[in-house]
Amino acid sequence: MKKINAYENTLAEIEALKKKLEALENDDELKKSLEFKKQLEALMKSYDVSSDELLNLLGGDKTPAKASASDKRRGARPLKVYKNPETGEVVETRGGNHKVLNAWKEQYGKETVESWLAA
Repeated sequence: MKKINAYENTLAEIEALKKKLEALENDDELKKSLEFKKQLEALMKSYDVSSDELLNLLGGDKTPAKASASDKRRGARPLKVYKNPETGEVVETRGGNHKVLNAWKEQYGKETVESWLAA
C-alpha cells in the first residue's frame, strides 16, 4: 500500500509541476527574458566573449569574488598587548588562544595576567 500511495503522490506532483510549467511558458515576462538571454548568448558567441569577460566589461569587477578581511560583518578584534613584569616579555594578540598567554594564565592566574594588559 505504501508504494501505491507513493506512486499516486508522485503522479499528483508531476501533474502540479506540469501545470506550473505551462503557466510559466505562457508568461510574457518569462518569454521576454528567455529571448533576451538567447540573443545575448548569440551576441557573446559572435564576439567570442565569455560571461566573466562580459561581467568585467559591465563593471562586475567592482565586487571581488572572495570577501576580504575588511568585508566581514564583524570588525577586526582589537590588538591586546600584555607585558609580563617579571620577565619583560611582551605578547601581542587579537584572540584569547595564544600559547604564551595561556601558559601565563595557568602560572599566574587569569586576573593577574589581565592586569598586565597595556592601556
